[in-house]
Amino acid sequence: MKLKYLIITIILFIPQIVFAAPNATASTNASSIEKGKSVTLTVNLTDTAAWNIKMIGSGAGACSSKQADVTSDGKSTTKKFTLVCTATEEGKITFSVTGDITSGTGETKDILLTKQVTVTSPKSSVNTLSSLKVDDVSVSGFSSSKTAYSLPETTKNSIVISGTATDSKAIVSGNGTKTLRYGKNTFNIVVTAENGAKKTYSVNISKKDPRNSNNYLQSLTIDKGTIDFKKDTTSYTIRVEHSVNEVNIVAAPENSKAKVSGTGSKTLKDYVNEFKVIVKAENESTRTYVIKVIRQDESGNFGKLNTDNSVKSITITDYDLEFKKDVKKYNILVEDIENVEFKVVPNNAAATVSITNNTDLQPGLNVVKIQITAENGDINEYIFNVYKIAEADTPPTETKEEKVEPVKVEKEGTNIWLIVSIVEFVIIIILTKLLLSKGRRKKKDNNVNNNINNNVNNDNLDKKKLEIID
Repeated sequence: MKLKYLIITIILFIPQIVFAAPNATASTNASSIEKGKSVTLTVNLTDTAAWNIKMIGSGAGACSSKQADVTSDGKSTTKKFTLVCTATEEGKITFSVTGDITSGTGETKDILLTKQVTVTSPKSSVNTLSSLKVDDVSVSGFSSSKTAYSLPETTKNSIVISGTATDSKAIVSGNGTKTLRYGKNTFNIVVTAENGAKKTYSVNISKKDPRNSNNYLQSLTIDKGTIDFKKDTTSYTIRVEHSVNEVNIVAAPENSKAKVSGTGSKTLKDYVNEFKVIVKAENESTRTYVIKVIRQDESGNFGKLNTDNSVKSITITDYDLEFKKDVKKYNILVEDIENVEFKVVPNNAAATVSITNNTDLQPGLNVVKIQITAENGDINEYIFNVYKIAEADTPPTETKEEKVEPVKVEKEGTNIWLIVSIVEFVIIIILTKLLLSKGRRKKKDNNVNNNINNNVNNDNLDKKKLEIID
């Protein structure tokens, strides 16, 4: 009995010799392609020492390849062969793989493999609109190649956009009813071609905002100390004694529909106390007034207050300003705008900035003042002479008293250098006339002198003649 189990155990540990049969498989990298595109057939041979196969593509594309060879050592291996076929028409490409393969042990196998690939017409790449309508009215100046449109200002609460694709196979998104908010609204209409290519059209329309935009204060007072209030000045500094431990801020908006926050009773600590009064207009635009109350300590000191009122930068929206901190006055030429938007960055965070008269620009000269006030109250001021061109108007002539260092400032779309060139041309003409006039006067004087000299010489000659006669 024990011998029987021993024999079974020995058999289990004896290496088993397995002879694998040769095999072949075929696959394609796509089941469907467009006309003009290519597809690849891949044939994999396993446990093969010799092969003789032929790969053929027929139908909507023609291609073929023959492979025949043996391994150098006669042992089985793995081989891979590919055949690329280009579709020349719609329909199907039929691949066939025929032949025989032989393993390293001499086992031969005939193979017959087939694969099919569908060929379709090329997908359209047309991603344009043939028409674009808003509220069933064609957009003015529409062209399939133009992708951005601006519509006149409206008071409507909504509009209906309708874009029609040039190609029926394209998909249009972004059509339909659009709610308008106050101010500028931008809506995109995206056309996706059959092949996935996209083109975006944009429609810009502004809704008129009837709400009041006045966010100025009419008055600003504090019960301890005095504020020299001006609605355009947004920064104030007040000093109080140590005995003052509380102040009350009162403010009233210039427009009754505006709302004011930040007023009321404020507790003070020694030295700097900063309070902000914010005015929110009916249209939700805001303006912030800053009040700094500096309280003495018990010894009567105001603390070490920062004196830095210098400026890191001044920039103007949509203008090219060559700012220099040492230049205190600038000339700016503008047209067709109501406000000039300044961005002032002081070097010290404790400094406050006040900008006045940069809104509601009137034709002609508008003097904008920018004041940077240090924590100790010292003021650094910059002046911007903003000249707004009215219709049929020309820039002012600069007098010697008003002359400032010229600074290149351009509004996008405004050719200010054309004006400068014209002025230079006029000056050249005037100088040329003066030089010509001076030349004519000099020539005339020379002629007179020549005549006088000739007369003197003639008189002398007559005198000599008389002496000879005598």
